[in-house]
Amino acid sequence: MNLKNMLKFLLLLVFGTQCLAQSFPERTWVSSSGVRIQARMLGFDGTKVTIERNDSKKFAFPLSLLSQKDQQYVRETWSQKNASPTAGIPSGSPVAISTGVGNLPIWSPQVIAQWWDGHAGREEWKKGSEKLLEDLRATWADKKLRSAREGRDFFHWFDHWRWVKLFLEIGQGASSSELEGAFVSVGKDHDLQKTFLKALHPEDNQPRALALFLSLASTHPDKIEKYASLASAYAVVFDQPFPRNWPHHQVPKKDVPASLSSPVERFADMVKAHSTRKLEYDPSQLSVTELKFVIDHPLSTSELEWARERESFRRTGFGKIFSSIQYDHPRLKASVFSWPHGKYSLESIRSRGGICVDQAYFSSMVGKAKGIPTLTFVGQGSGGGHAWFGFLKSPGRWETDCGRYENQNYPVGNAIDPQLWKPITDDELGALARGEKNLSGFRGKAVDYFAWALVNRDAPFYRESLVRARTLHPTYVDVWKKEAEWVQSDEKDLREKKNFWVKWLKAFSNTVDLKIEGQKKLAEVYDKMGNPREAEKIRTLIVRQNRSGRFDLAIAEGAEQLMAKVEAKKWTEAEKSYERMVKDFEKTAGGELFYGLIRPYVRALIDANQRERATDAIEFLKKRKVLDLGPGSILGLEMNKLLGRLN
Repeated sequence: MNLKNMLKFLLLLVFGTQCLAQSFPERTWVSSSGVRIQARMLGFDGTKVTIERNDSKKFAFPLSLLSQKDQQYVRETWSQKNASPTAGIPSGSPVAISTGVGNLPIWSPQVIAQWWDGHAGREEWKKGSEKLLEDLRATWADKKLRSAREGRDFFHWFDHWRWVKLFLEIGQGASSSELEGAFVSVGKDHDLQKTFLKALHPEDNQPRALALFLSLASTHPDKIEKYASLASAYAVVFDQPFPRNWPHHQVPKKDVPASLSSPVERFADMVKAHSTRKLEYDPSQLSVTELKFVIDHPLSTSELEWARERESFRRTGFGKIFSSIQYDHPRLKASVFSWPHGKYSLESIRSRGGICVDQAYFSSMVGKAKGIPTLTFVGQGSGGGHAWFGFLKSPGRWETDCGRYENQNYPVGNAIDPQLWKPITDDELGALARGEKNLSGFRGKAVDYFAWALVNRDAPFYRESLVRARTLHPTYVDVWKKEAEWVQSDEKDLREKKNFWVKWLKAFSNTVDLKIEGQKKLAEVYDKMGNPREAEKIRTLIVRQNRSGRFDLAIAEGAEQLMAKVEAKKWTEAEKSYERMVKDFEKTAGGELFYGLIRPYVRALIDANQRERATDAIEFLKKRKVLDLGPGSILGLEMNKLLGRLN
């Protein structure tokens, strides 16, 4: 690799930073990959080194890109040169400016170490964090100070404040000397601290997550830095209880071989499995988002070991494991949808076979045991419900249709995001993967602006910070959703509301769920603006655009409009809408059409004492032979229940 390309690949032009000349000698720098550069050091902010080549071009790049020897040189040399936070920096320089409120120094590892030395114990941490937030807000409120610090060390200090504030929320009773020791130790390591903070979601049980992370750091101090993402994944998944019906509702809870092992024990098992080469991925190289789908289970170590020892499927062809489980056709014909064989072990499923939900569960759990991120999907096809699974084929690339029958039409698969235990579609998973991939370089600053906004919800700059975050990272879903909440509750100008949802649609034009969410909100705004014709045009467009692809969403939108007519007792209009939708989706929708449209419509007619119309709706359905209602079929059984209610 030549010098020009190496610099383009490795060096990030300093973001808003003035490089300040220092009297350091020119030397040969060696990157971690062995590339050499002749330059002199200008500065070091604790994470990035600034250098100047002999052609006067200045660059800043992460310290970790240098060889271990050069990293040590930077730390020692800069520490000696800068005995005080601003030593050697001209007083007129922007980076020498303090806030004037508490004289907030320039952030550096040395300054942070001094902060910890000067703040010992909870009372001092509390006072220090309160003063720090005051200084940060004062800096942000002053345009000149903000400009001087925003792109340099402001967010390093903000991370430090978040770390301290979050620990104080754990509560003294839930803390310990070991936990406090880890808290201070990690608090001095910004990169490690940042890995955890970046993994947090606003809806996490954040104090519980931090306590879990610190327990891992105190128990495994020699492993926490290398496996920081793995530890963070355990923290943000196990901070909340698993769903009561985990792994699914078609197996008695008592038959699932779960274990009460703590995240600390599970972390140790995963690290050991990696060191003994039993995993398909190196967990130290995966992101927190990917690792969440590896550790999101309570299975016993014996179950995991069975999978690692007995199942030979490798990552490259892992999708084939689904069909390797024999399908239990007699059980399906007998309509036995819940596991009937006692202990729900992987070995039992392998020997006895199962229906689709068992195949998907087996595939997902074996993948997790082998360190492969996996998740189980469920969806509605032409024959009713089905389950399949997806896995990470390569970093950032998911394969989400393993076992998804080709002869059935499944518009979308629904899975669970284990961080919040909330539904996520395969479409959203793709968006999540793309978002994770894009949160690097300057886009990573979006995380900082988002966190800063959430701490200042009542401040006049709240929305401004959200806008800055989504400008840096245009598909940052959580930021858009928070801004949408603000627009719905605080924005009074309907034109501004309309503009926001137009921007939303532009940002998520390739993510169907989010696109439709924006279309529906935009239609609502047009209604309020007194333009029902434009609103109706958008709602019709939702149905038309998704007839063949995401027809589940088209049906949901059409059903919403239909039920509005039923509620208004416009029976004839409702009947026409119903029959038109059945015709539109009869060749594709199957279970989605039954559960999303037919059943709620017929039930609503029955409840309104319109039994004759309900009977006509079912007869219209049978006459067109829309659904598979044969003996033993899932939809046939559901239809019999509906007829029983009608009769």
